Amino acid sequence: MNRKLFDKYFKILPKQNWLAEKESELMKMVSSCKTVDQEDLIFSLLEDFQYVGNDILKRYIESIADYIINESGYDIEKTQIIGMAMDDNPDSSQWILHQLKPIMTKKGWNNVKITTRFDKAIKLMNSEKLTQLILVDEFIGSGQSVQGRINLLTERAKQSYEIKACFVAGMEFGIERVAKYFSDFRCFIPLKKAISEKMAEAKREKAITNMIALQSTLLSEINGKNIETFHFGYGGAEALYSSSGNTPNSVFPYFWWPYDINKQNRNPILTRNEDGLGL
Repeated sequence: MNRKLFDKYFKILPKQNWLAEKESELMKMVSSCKTVDQEDLIFSLLEDFQYVGNDILKRYIESIADYIINESGYDIEKTQIIGMAMDDNPDSSQWILHQLKPIMTKKGWNNVKITTRFDKAIKLMNSEKLTQLILVDEFIGSGQSVQGRINLLTERAKQSYEIKACFVAGMEFGIERVAKYFSDFRCFIPLKKAISEKMAEAKREKAITNMIALQSTLLSEINGKNIETFHFGYGGAEALYSSSGNTPNSVFPYFWWPYDINKQNRNPILTRNEDGLGL
């Protein structure tokens, strides 16, 4: 890499030390930039990135457990901790619940019911009186999926219930969209849109133009999945968040989309497992 890129990379390393193991991926990614402004945009966004490593993520999950046990006011005999999944494909909520389970056991809630599928949770609520619900997931983006789950719950519920939610991170506009459906909503890392909300107005137009140009270097369609679906992140979220798990589709696709316009594997700095994104 040239000296200027070298300087930009090492300038952000103290704050973003997870990039220390991503040097080659980052340099390859930045090589698609056609202008210095595009390079500067990428490094500016990376500097603002919220990356949660394993140790910190575990601490957040412990805080979720503490909230359920000590603050929610729920009774273990009526509580059901539920994920967002609607099928058997693994998702981020199942990953979080898998890590939450031993922590709940250690804290004395060994017998609390944990249900990884949302549709099954509704059936258990109706049949076994597990009416104190707490929805748990790693990330909330636009809030569309959460709203869909709430609509399903409202439609299928055969008795009264209470529902609260705990997310590790999420977009503020998504939280605002759905918080009214919960008696309590907790999110440890609330995020604003990286360009539209966080950048100074004088810089936004240029940043948007540069990000559109960068996105144009990516393969526009993979097995029927169009990159426009994820334009600036799904739902236009403009998210700058990831962890050691699966990168949310709310993140700018430039950081995780697997193929460039020439159908070459980009080996991007972030990984997202998305059905159908393989050639």
